[in-house]
Amino acid sequence: MIFRKASLQDVDPIMTLVQLRIDWMNAVGLHQWNETDYFGRYPHHYWEQHISSFLVGEEQGRVVVAIALYSEDVRWTRDGVYTGSHTGDAFYLHHLVTDPAVPGAGRAMMLYVESYAIQHGINLLRLDSAVGNHALEKYYSDLGYTACGTCHHQLYHGILREKVLRPL
Repeated sequence: MIFRKASLQDVDPIMTLVQLRIDWMNAVGLHQWNETDYFGRYPHHYWEQHISSFLVGEEQGRVVVAIALYSEDVRWTRDGVYTGSHTGDAFYLHHLVTDPAVPGAGRAMMLYVESYAIQHGINLLRLDSAVGNHALEKYYSDLGYTACGTCHHQLYHGILREKVLRPL
């Protein structure tokens, strides 16, 4: 798999991945993006505005995985102060999406993000996952992300998770 920074040409392929994942969620009975008006909250112009924060992974010239790396995230603040078990610069990971037909793409991207973060002087990765999605909870735990709090945003109730890449 080849990983790279995303560009505007990747907006439609990423949105296609999201739709494939929503269709998959419907097929397996998972209640997440498919029930939270994902494209209503994140319309086409959102992806265009934020594409510089995305990394993509390609196989045979086709985008099969994408993720956003942000330098801040309101879900991790209380009264304007960042929370969590650790302090320091972090990447806040969002919108991890993979083609359901490409097993292992998400794990490969997450491992790439770790090395990418270290290369950019970032020692802490943070993300959140939906409460009640036990498979996703196990997935992130197996990747070394520790639960350290919860967040609420409109209909979303999440578990805050972080991973220290190098001692702070």
